[in-house]
Amino acid sequence: MARSRRLKLATRLNNMIAPFAPSLALGREAAMMRREVLLQQAGHYQGAGRSARGKDFRVNRTDAVEAMRGDRDRLSWIGRDMLRNNPRVKRIRRQLVNNVVGSGIRPSIKWLGEEGDPRKQRVEQLFKRHCMKLNFDADGQFNILGMQGLAFGSTAIDGEILLRRRFRSLRDGYPLNFQVQALEADYLNRQIDGELSNGNYAIDGIEFNLIGKRVAYHLFTDHPGGRKGGTPATRRVDAKNIIHVYDPERAGQVRGISWFAPVITLLHELQKYQDGQVKRQEIAALFAGILKGNSGSAEELEADIGVLEAGSILQIGDDETLDFTDPPTVEGYEPFMRVTDRVIAAAMGITYESMTGDYSNVNFSSGRMGRNDIDPNTRDWQENLMIGRMCSPLGEWTAEAIEDVADVPRDLWELNWTPPVRPVIDPSKEYKANETAMRSGQKSRRQVIREGGGDPEKVEAEIIEERQKAKTEGLVFSSDDGAKAQTPAKKETTND
Repeated sequence: MARSRRLKLATRLNNMIAPFAPSLALGREAAMMRREVLLQQAGHYQGAGRSARGKDFRVNRTDAVEAMRGDRDRLSWIGRDMLRNNPRVKRIRRQLVNNVVGSGIRPSIKWLGEEGDPRKQRVEQLFKRHCMKLNFDADGQFNILGMQGLAFGSTAIDGEILLRRRFRSLRDGYPLNFQVQALEADYLNRQIDGELSNGNYAIDGIEFNLIGKRVAYHLFTDHPGGRKGGTPATRRVDAKNIIHVYDPERAGQVRGISWFAPVITLLHELQKYQDGQVKRQEIAALFAGILKGNSGSAEELEADIGVLEAGSILQIGDDETLDFTDPPTVEGYEPFMRVTDRVIAAAMGITYESMTGDYSNVNFSSGRMGRNDIDPNTRDWQENLMIGRMCSPLGEWTAEAIEDVADVPRDLWELNWTPPVRPVIDPSKEYKANETAMRSGQKSRRQVIREGGGDPEKVEAEIIEERQKAKTEGLVFSSDDGAKAQTPAKKETTND
């Protein structure tokens, strides 16, 4: 209604101007028409970015593949540079790995066959001797737990990592017939892209068949950034021998991108700001005096003044003055850094305290709320990224190898994965809460053990073993619910 009234008033004003200044009236009429068209096209949502305030929005309809294609590698390289030189990036990566992987997402073998089958022990021995030793890594650096940390840390910086299965002969001395090689995504030959001669198509070196299934990876034989120089040869590797670890954020995404992409500029600028403040303080520490006089050379004046020390008395001439520099001060530095660090930590899915190590304003309630915010992120990365996309396929490779080497069918056993224990904030409160939840039937004992990072079957087996040992040795503990049952019955005494 208001808009219609303004339009009528403007039209009436133009009609009044037209007899005296027709050119001005015509210009106003044209401007009004253009304004009306723009208003009709602007839509009803400011966030659509059609106004001047939204001119910085990058509006495009590219799919997940094209949106990343131009910047993925550069973001990865910048991320690695910042990992080398930016302390915040170093800390964030370390904290992400600590929270999600820690000392490792522990595998445990669940036997599905008959109890007492000797093949169970054979499977456990082969798994322990190969996967829990450096035999597992083609480069001889990690066991299966250490490789998890490498893979997750690389995924955070680069957005992705490749794990390649390399087959080995038992004559090489390994318990199983394969090893795993960790490869940076640089090994993908991006030039192999588009339709291929075999009827399939490729995206950045990843080959798909006509129904969209990954069938192969085209990898360089050496890292293209190595010292050998030139372009290395390319090998087509079957997709069943590659595990591609990345965290997809869009439908149709086939590769990952650095998790630091939204904050990489902010991290860089913040580090430069901090360096500048350090330089200001360095300058502030350079306390100096300026002696003004009409006679004597600089060397003579310096010799006359000597060295300023605490409690020293300086004598100068009547025609000389001595002024001292006013060093700069640092104001607002800490609040600015704290607020900016909070933004970065929130974007990376961790708390400000975890990123900075500043727990000065934390109590049990705030610490618990912080954990409530980041624990869902941690569980998501553990279950859907690490276990779902990495650990489970590694378990399949291991099962195939054990079946080949020991002739133990894969349907007789399976691998379960238990994430590391999450440290409790206040054991006296949290353990009591778990006890209450179990007694009320809201949680099972096994669920509590799993949430604490333990393997329920191993814990129960140890409890049985301990109780049997205590019963045999006649040991009684107040913490044992079965203490009364284990207490030897008192002998009845009679009076003679």
